[in-house]
Amino acid sequence: MISRVLAGRYELLEKLGEGSLFAAYRARDHETNALVTVKLLLPAFADDTALMNALKQCFSVTSSLNHPRIARILQVAEHEGQLVLVTEFVRGINLKERIRRVAPFTLSVAVDIALAVAEGLEGAHRAGIAHGDLRPHNIIVSQEGLIKITDFGLLPAFQASPMAQTAWLTRAAPYLPPEVSEGWHVTPSADVYALGVILFEMLTGGVPFPADTPVAVALRHAKDPPPSPRAVNPGVPRAVEGIVLKAMQKLPEQRYPDMSSMLHDLRAVHDALRFGKPLSWSPLERVPESMEPVSATRSTRPAEGEDTEMRFIKNAFRALTVLASLIVIAFVAVLFWITRPVKEVSIPDLQGKPLVEARRLAQDAGLNLVVRQEDYNEQFPAGTVYLVQPEPGTTVKVGSPVQVWVSKGSRRVEVPNVQGLSEADARQRLVEAGLQVGKVEEKTHPTAPAGTVLSQSPAPRQKVNREAPVDLVISKGPPQPTVTEEGAERGFELVIPVKGAPNEVVQVRLEVQDALGVYTILDEPHYGGEQLIVPVRVRGRNIVFRIYFNNQLVHEEIRP
Repeated sequence: MISRVLAGRYELLEKLGEGSLFAAYRARDHETNALVTVKLLLPAFADDTALMNALKQCFSVTSSLNHPRIARILQVAEHEGQLVLVTEFVRGINLKERIRRVAPFTLSVAVDIALAVAEGLEGAHRAGIAHGDLRPHNIIVSQEGLIKITDFGLLPAFQASPMAQTAWLTRAAPYLPPEVSEGWHVTPSADVYALGVILFEMLTGGVPFPADTPVAVALRHAKDPPPSPRAVNPGVPRAVEGIVLKAMQKLPEQRYPDMSSMLHDLRAVHDALRFGKPLSWSPLERVPESMEPVSATRSTRPAEGEDTEMRFIKNAFRALTVLASLIVIAFVAVLFWITRPVKEVSIPDLQGKPLVEARRLAQDAGLNLVVRQEDYNEQFPAGTVYLVQPEPGTTVKVGSPVQVWVSKGSRRVEVPNVQGLSEADARQRLVEAGLQVGKVEEKTHPTAPAGTVLSQSPAPRQKVNREAPVDLVISKGPPQPTVTEEGAERGFELVIPVKGAPNEVVQVRLEVQDALGVYTILDEPHYGGEQLIVPVRVRGRNIVFRIYFNNQLVHEEIRP
């Protein structure tokens, strides 16, 4: 499939992944020379005519969406009877994968992502289009932090194909509101609910209603009350907790009335985080309506002949009696609270435990786990607890807070081997490893295809600081020979003994100068003590061979 050209213009370069319906590819548009995303139906649905017709109808509706937070549909085409969907290309990973890697997110990151998604949804709702399938799989987070929503309005297509619907429900069930699961009725309110679920997942690392099957998940959405994210992550403030719970109400009329209202609250939280304002308010709170005074004719009308002064004394006596009773009850309750036996527990050993497991152990012990800080640590893997205060084994009262420090992993990372990869793949591999692309140099090479990484510095497997630059040398392809300089082609076999200790990594580079010019034949890491046999094809006479170890010239040889 790779390298195929579809619809006469889209060359498939790389497979990005698969979803419920489509396989996605990074592709090159030969007419504009721009990178695009091409989506093709999975083979299981290739002959489903009803599904293809429904998809075309969906795309015709959503192709008009134009918003910076929404991945644009560029073209819907066909190639040899196969549906080809072309959309804007966004380099990054979907939010579900990012949640799997690093959740729970920090509060500011989770709110920023939810805010960006809400902006895109608000724009779509104003255009009269609800997403209907909002979930982290359909939200792309670019390397620069740009958020793009994909796959708008496809729910009618899933309804058109029972097989597609089954495949889709496996991924979609954790994010569907009760009314969609029960009646397949999609409104903007369903997107409000789904965004509440996604915000919960970003803050806690898990979905609110986990279950073994899509049906069991749907039943929990319909019956179970929405859980509080603060119960899982005590660092979530009341305002954000309220946004999540209001968005996840069972009845649409109890949620935010529209995405603009939810967006308003998210912006308020964003501004509060930015300027250090308190977040003790909650959108669940409502100002009570003014209460009308009780009509005097209903219960206070005096009986005929009753003396007004006597009635006042009786009512005052009743009020004092009730007040005295309440004081006695309150005193007894306070006395009981003060003198009650308080259960004490021992702080469990949380050091070295993953954060999710540490939360469970603390909760089982009746303790309140609080993440004090996240920092790099050379001894503990990312996401694990490396410090506990008070220390494990300390006896404390049930409900006491336990502070933990969580590792972000080592500050130093291992440099991946990107030699032989395309420049785009090498860049992505380095970014995923926590590194940056440094200087990029282009050189000719007699055999390596243009755009292929010839060498890198630092060498593979070396340990460097995160965000360190890695320089790349990219092939320009073979040099262009001239008729006068080309000469006769000859072959040599060079033997290169690598000097150094057996466990020492040595970057070996072989440089050749012949009638075609100066170019690099070999540039790769090897261990000391290895003996390399390198076949070389050259042109002309008086060939110069230069051998470098770790960029130091160690041998130069001229062969006539």
